[in-house]
Amino acid sequence: MIKRLFDWAPRDIAYWEKLYQRGLRRFIGWYGVLISGGMLFIVFGLVTAFLWLKSALRAGLTSSSWFYLLFQLIFVALVCLVFGILNSLITWVVEERLYRKYKARSENKAN
Repeated sequence: MIKRLFDWAPRDIAYWEKLYQRGLRRFIGWYGVLISGGMLFIVFGLVTAFLWLKSALRAGLTSSSWFYLLFQLIFVALVCLVFGILNSLITWVVEERLYRKYKARSENKAN
């Protein structure tokens, strides 16, 4: 990953051009919502469920405790969705700047 920040090969430029042609909305949907937000939700959702189960077993399971878990999971999902979208937007901006830099550099080498 760090190598990509400092040295883009022609295949990296071609890959970004393909992603760019698909558009920002698709990038946010795939990378932001499904990949970033989804992975965050899996991790933090499991932690939330585990902590809830630990406390619910001590206090006893009630219908209100199930609603509390549902509320917590919805909240975690919304937070993960927001951070996934922010991550994809930041990634888009950084990758676009790197693309322009290395595209210009590769064109200068060709001339």
